Parts: sequence; C-alpha cells; structure tokens
Amino acid sequence: MMSPFVVSMFHADPMGRFLFICQRLPPAMRGGLLALLLVIPLLSGLAAAHDPDTFTVIVREDSHDPLEVDLVVNDTVQYYNVDHRENITHEIGLDLNGDGDFNDTDEFSSGTLHSECDWDNDSDCRVAWIFVINNTALVGNYILSDLLSDGTEIEVRLNIAADIHIEVAPPIGECFGDCEEEEVEEEMKRSSQTDLQKGLMLAGMMMFGGASALFVATLMQRS
Repeated sequence: MMSPFVVSMFHADPMGRFLFICQRLPPAMRGGLLALLLVIPLLSGLAAAHDPDTFTVIVREDSHDPLEVDLVVNDTVQYYNVDHRENITHEIGLDLNGDGDFNDTDEFSSGTLHSECDWDNDSDCRVAWIFVINNTALVGNYILSDLLSDGTEIEVRLNIAADIHIEVAPPIGECFGDCEEEEVEEEMKRSSQTDLQKGLMLAGMMMFGGASALFVATLMQRS
C-alpha cells in the first residue's frame, strides 16, 4: 500500500508528479526520457507570430480603465462609455493643435459617445468606439483627449507598435521565385517533420506511462 506521501504526490500537479517519478527511474531510462522531452520542443517548429487582440477600455465619469493601452498593429481597442449621468456625452480623439476639436489634418476621434442609445430612432447613436489599428502609419505613442460635454477633459494614452515579423532569406542557391518543385519538396519535408513529431510524442507518452507503471509496481513490491 502506498504511503500518504506518495498518494499526495500522485494527486499533485503533473510536473511535480513527473519529476517525482523520474528521480526513481534507472539512470539510463531517466536520461532517455528527459532527452526525448528536450528534443520534442526543438522539432515542433513553433512560430512567434502575433495574433490580433481586442482590448476594452471602460469610459467612466472622471477616468478611463485603463488609462493607458499598449497595442500592436492589427489589434483593436474599444472604448465603452458607462457614464450614465444625464445629458453627458464623451468624445475621445487626437487633438494635435489643442484647439478643442478633432477636425484638423491627421486628427481622429470616436465621435460622440452616449451612455445609451435608441437605435430604432437614431441609427447613428453609439455607446462605444471600436478602433481597429489596421494601418502601419498609426504606429506611435499618442496622448488622446476625452472631451466631455460639460467642458471637462480626461487625458488618456494609446501606444501603438509595429507588428514585426523576422523573415530569414533562403540560403544561396535556393529558389526565390515560383518554383513548384521546391514547394512540393518543402511540403514533403513539413509532412515528414509532423510525422516525426507525432512519433516522438507518442514514444514519450509510452515511455512515461511505462515508467509510471514500473515505479508503481516497485512500490507495491516493497510494501
């Protein structure tokens, strides 16, 4: 019968359970299992691409939550007005010359944001500003102004970074144009790599399962 300590380890987090078992395996088996687990990530071909995200900013009576947003090109930020004071509206935008409006060159704004809308009678009414950052010309750090209809102003920040992808040029001698043969070969390589990854993962699972069974059997024999 397993001790309470061993039982608690088997109900702990997977990584703790894995390390606990590995420490009690024969050196050769332990080394092979760890080596396999180190090789699999190297063969996985992970790509560090940026997936577009959507950020929500809550527009309150006297502040924004958060006051500063960091975005990458192709992200989206939406400013949602929850200021329900009567006859109070918000307009958020870039006022480059500080003249109290957003109508000049290179300026932009949300338009008037209300706390609620009757879209049956006013289809242009809006309670939120959905700003899609889909232009690299927008890259930069901005201080935006939230101009309220009662004359107050809230300063907010919007930081937009470029979505940079590092592409490695093909080695000398490889094709740069439309080379169907090279594309077929590359596809075959990717397919072979995927099959190899699956085989390694399956082998790792089998080794870990066998090691777990061996460890449990050893404990039962000792008890």
